[in-house]
Amino acid sequence: MKIDNKKAGIILSVIIILSLAISTFYMATKQGFHEDELLTYNLANSSKQLSVDGGWNSSEDFSEYLAVSENDRFDYAQVYENQIIDASHPPLYYALVHTVCSLFPNVFSKWLAYSINVLAMVGILILLFKIGKKVSGNNLYALIASGAYALSIACITTTIYLRMYATLTFFVLAFLYMSLVMYEKKNTVRLPDCLMLTLIVILGILTQYYFILFAGLIGLVFLVFKIKERNIKDLVKYIVAAVIGAVIALCIYPYIISNVLGGNRGFGSLDLSNLELVTIFTYLVYKLCTYVQILAKDLFLNQIWLFAVCAGFAVGGGNYFRFAKKHKLNRKAMFIIIPALVYFIGISLVSPFNSDRYVMASLPLISMLFTFVFIKIFELIKNEKVRLVLPASVVLASAIAFCTVTPYYVYGKTNLYETKTDNCVFIGTAMLEWNKCIDKFMNYDSTMIVQTSQMSKTLGDELESFATDRGVVTKGKISELAKAYMFNGDTGKETKDSMSALKTDKKLSELSEVTVYISRLADNDSTIKYITENTEFKNYELIQADYSFDDFYNWYDYFVETESYCNVYRFYK
Repeated sequence: MKIDNKKAGIILSVIIILSLAISTFYMATKQGFHEDELLTYNLANSSKQLSVDGGWNSSEDFSEYLAVSENDRFDYAQVYENQIIDASHPPLYYALVHTVCSLFPNVFSKWLAYSINVLAMVGILILLFKIGKKVSGNNLYALIASGAYALSIACITTTIYLRMYATLTFFVLAFLYMSLVMYEKKNTVRLPDCLMLTLIVILGILTQYYFILFAGLIGLVFLVFKIKERNIKDLVKYIVAAVIGAVIALCIYPYIISNVLGGNRGFGSLDLSNLELVTIFTYLVYKLCTYVQILAKDLFLNQIWLFAVCAGFAVGGGNYFRFAKKHKLNRKAMFIIIPALVYFIGISLVSPFNSDRYVMASLPLISMLFTFVFIKIFELIKNEKVRLVLPASVVLASAIAFCTVTPYYVYGKTNLYETKTDNCVFIGTAMLEWNKCIDKFMNYDSTMIVQTSQMSKTLGDELESFATDRGVVTKGKISELAKAYMFNGDTGKETKDSMSALKTDKKLSELSEVTVYISRLADNDSTIKYITENTEFKNYELIQADYSFDDFYNWYDYFVETESYCNVYRFYK
């Protein structure tokens, strides 16, 4: 079946609208935030410092921490300064969020950052179609591939997660598409092509540093093929354009090098000599398994067996066409296969957390890869009506997914937004867990944040048991690994104790009841004992217990699913 460009454009528009409608539905039901989503608003909008060492914060303080004040609208110098202080990400995405939020001063809303993701996803789906068309030469095939991703859990999760990963995915696909455009030209690459590539590189690097890795893999494929074809002139233009873009990005934000090479996250923070090889190896195997689970959830109905079956068909089909049918693989397809798979596996091994966000940029291409393999297999069937099974299967699988699988980052399982008291106390550790709960604190008249030096006495054993049950040979060292991750690599983070504020604070002593959040990382029993022995709050009742680590196979899913990192109580006199 052939579809002309006009009909293809109409169908693609319908696919995009349907995908965004589904995303908007989940966004409307989203109640709660990943802590990094709240950090998005703070780093984009504010220089506000909260009182986190035994002082009180009003709901207005938390609002100022997340929203743009009237006097700070379009203050990009502050955005830039915030990224220097945070030392984790480049500033472009935050500048985009700040721009949108500046149009609505003094407003904190999930819809503001979501609007950026919506625009990014429109671009992603258009680019995915264009890439699919260049690889397959067929509008229908490109539409099926675009639709398979657009109607997947992966697409919805990328759209509703209020971080820079949708924007990163857009620039990755833009770089891939431009690389294909320049690859097709044989000694005819012109200045506008080079300028567009340079612009994409600048914006991609200034969005997220993983762009460098993905672009490098795409560039490597381009390099190998251009050398094989002896098309050196276009290769030189391509390299020069990309290098100029990287240099300009570095000039705009010179902290890129220290951020990338600083080694303050994940394995980069560890002295691996303290870990035995068997621990490292078994943990990496576990990491790969968690990413297989993530891939299964995002693209294969959350069924690992279905992923295994599809992967088996994909590998078997590829070998059949290559060796039995003697079909040579389209070189353009290698621009999808090598970068997507190498990136996915590489990030699975080196990412600081076992999180879907780090591989989001590869998921559209992995989805396209599987779709194209099955299209190729179905081409063996001569009956065109039978061939319609594939697009029908995509629609059916999407319907089943949305009925049975909940995307990440939706939350909505808590009653913590229904406050039991007018005021709140948060008791956490040096990990600064209060970041997770800011949106909940906004519902109280005031919140006191204090820090305890008493870490959970059972946490180490819980983590050892969790890891052992998942095949990691810990040798008693998994606690060191987890500590480095939980503290973003800064294992020397200063530990403070401001618990004494609970017994000396006048305002707290005048309250008859108060909601108390006790961090999962703090010693719950000693904290409760301290409160009952040193304040007039002698009674308490549990409002909500935190999740157990054992509820999840992937330990990072705990951070994605939990609403607060805390056990929450009502203390009363």
